[in-house]
Amino acid sequence: MPSLHDDLTGLINRAALHEILEATVAYSAQNQARFGLILFDIDRFKLINYDFGDERGNIVLGAVAEAAKKKLANGHWIGRWGGQQFLCLLPGADRQATDAIAEQLRGLIATLTIPVEYHLVQVTASFGVACFPDDGDLIQRLLAAAEAALYQAKESGRNRVIHASNLQQQVFGMGAMLDAALRENNIVPAYQSIVDLQTGKVVAEEALARLITREGKIIDAEEFIGVASQLQLTYKIDQAMIAHCLAILQGDPTLTYFVNISGNLLRHPEIVQELLACMKEYSESVNKPINLPVIEITEREFLGDIKSANKMLRPLIDFGLRLALDDFGSGYSSFQYLADLPFSFLKIEGSLIKRIAEPKVCAIVQGIQNTAADLGLVTLAECVENGETAEVVRKIGINWAQGYFYNKPALASPI
Repeated sequence: MPSLHDDLTGLINRAALHEILEATVAYSAQNQARFGLILFDIDRFKLINYDFGDERGNIVLGAVAEAAKKKLANGHWIGRWGGQQFLCLLPGADRQATDAIAEQLRGLIATLTIPVEYHLVQVTASFGVACFPDDGDLIQRLLAAAEAALYQAKESGRNRVIHASNLQQQVFGMGAMLDAALRENNIVPAYQSIVDLQTGKVVAEEALARLITREGKIIDAEEFIGVASQLQLTYKIDQAMIAHCLAILQGDPTLTYFVNISGNLLRHPEIVQELLACMKEYSESVNKPINLPVIEITEREFLGDIKSANKMLRPLIDFGLRLALDDFGSGYSSFQYLADLPFSFLKIEGSLIKRIAEPKVCAIVQGIQNTAADLGLVTLAECVENGETAEVVRKIGINWAQGYFYNKPALASPI
């Protein structure tokens, strides 16, 4: 029988929590009862692991779990939802009671002093709160509401409680539009060409997500990807983009296709395995070398956690997919990623390329190119918007480029 408890904290685990949540939703719907849901996350926990190591970080996790468990009343549930996240289920609690308990937990955690060998560690946590049925009458909607509220709590400064109903209405309006588009296969790619700077030939294309509304309006990713992140839907967008690229690959193209994926997708290993199975089926159906998609990731998805990134990317790497590091130069410690992960492509952030005429910026980009060349990476300049920029990046030695100078993204048909 599968274990119902988390080995590290002693709390019930995610699977057991989900079963309890299913039963609570069914009971509450039948009896017109209410209950509260609290999702909380230890702030900057990756930095704790970095400073003290994983084993000492586990001590902090255990101390927070024990304190939160003691604070909750009989009949309330708390379990480890994953990583440094915990989920509390409060049967019978209305919004006022749920908010009050979340605030009590927040205050308690903020006052903890946790002994870790020769150090005293203090932590804070961010809280997302949702209530049945006001914030969702189905499990997935309720969880999405709590996750969105937690995301907003972190974005607005951490160490605070935010209730899902306090989120801006446009978030849920866009969320409903996004959910409909995903169900109706109206998340489609717009393909933008990537050009070899030495030959001028198109060598690849990047799939950029677009949302087509029921009225036929086309919405760029910049307008909905933030909401998708808050509602934990980015993995479904990634899934749609990869599926479309695989459909095109079956037409035997000679181009390489670049597809962005999020950390959210990598945290759904069952979907990663499903996608890899589709790629394997495709590769076995042809009798020639195949050109599988290049997977683009940005460092901000992992916030410097190389160990976690390597673990999540390992199935893709082992399958033989090539990786591209996107937005290089956007302000994170990207050089460590180049040292520790097997990238094949390095995409230089567009804001740097737009300023390439400035001597200091040009020198920075030249340094990036020199490093990439020493590592055997193919470099790609983003946001090339005119011939002058194209010529400068070509002389620097950058291999490929994309941007409006070559073409605007062209919308693909739904599959």
